[in-house]
Amino acid sequence: MARYGLPWQGSKSRIAEWVIDVLPPSHTLVDLFAGGGAITHCALLSGKWEHIIANDMTDSMKVFADAARGEFSGYVTVATREEFMQGGDTALRLLYSFGNNRTSYAFGADIEPIKVAASRMVSAPSMHERRLAYKEFCDALSAYLAGKTREDAAHLLTKEHEGGGNTGLGHLSNITGLERLQGLQGLQGLERLQGMQGDYRLVDIPEGATVYADPPYRGTASSSQYGEFDFNAFDMWLGGVDFPVFVSEFDAPAGCVEIASTERVTSMAANSTDKRTERIFVQERFYGQCKIPTLFDMG
Repeated sequence: MARYGLPWQGSKSRIAEWVIDVLPPSHTLVDLFAGGGAITHCALLSGKWEHIIANDMTDSMKVFADAARGEFSGYVTVATREEFMQGGDTALRLLYSFGNNRTSYAFGADIEPIKVAASRMVSAPSMHERRLAYKEFCDALSAYLAGKTREDAAHLLTKEHEGGGNTGLGHLSNITGLERLQGLQGLQGLERLQGMQGDYRLVDIPEGATVYADPPYRGTASSSQYGEFDFNAFDMWLGGVDFPVFVSEFDAPAGCVEIASTERVTSMAANSTDKRTERIFVQERFYGQCKIPTLFDMG
């Protein structure tokens, strides 16, 4: 399966191709809540629109463009909790946050020295630094296991994502995230992309453009990384604009009707059967004007 955009909480990477198929063609695609850029990335590759405007409240589109230009080709920073809490660059907060939410540090306090050392073992630029990291890893692991039972050791090797951080050694999500950033290098079509950072209501919408909105979902963790999102204001904006807006959500915003749906796996576990139905809505007053695609299930 192709992967699109930055590692991002609430990413549409898994269903990006479906979203692009559903959205109607025009001269311009406006991605009002671009997030990690999964839809923008897929749209660039599709060639369906001559121009793409991608906006987000965060500076994610700058990070996206930087990654495409190869800015992270030599990125080897491994952040400790202290470095993360001090702020650091955007990539650091993205790669070393739990679930890529950019707010909470990825590693549990007790497992942090082991995870940091393990990350440095595979990302340090020289063999000498990797050997030093290996020694740090062994020392940290020994200190962690001192006085613990065999069951504790098994717990360490298998348990993940508990208490707001990665508590096991099953994977290094930060390394996977870095691979995602580096995988954007050389992306074609950047000259067709206009990246923006600001309020969705202030984006200048070209006449006849296809407008897509993927706001924080109501009642989900993805809304927390944007602070207190005003859903009532968003519904009022939808009700007042004079153009159709295609909205991704689980449930219909006020005054909107569903035009397409598909199921997606919601868990990070590869073998999970936990699915939610993703839907695309449009304002009811534009329903008759929109070409309604055939509904299908990606499975």
